[in-house]
Amino acid sequence: MRDPQRIEQILEVLREIWEREPDLRLGQIVVNAILPSDPCPQIFSAEDDVLLAGLHEYRRRVFRADPSGS
Repeated sequence: MRDPQRIEQILEVLREIWEREPDLRLGQIVVNAILPSDPCPQIFSAEDDVLLAGLHEYRRRVFRADPSGS
């Protein structure tokens, strides 16, 4: 199992970066952090409202599959 503490660590650093660069979209931050060898325009250019809608849908699927969240 992956270390659950990584979640808080990642969110903390992400918050620091995003608060410093609030005009960036989340996808831009992720791509800029990873610097992939192949371009990722679908991630880099995704608007945050589209990402948020996708996250809400993903959450619905996850909780439908395991309502206890475990």
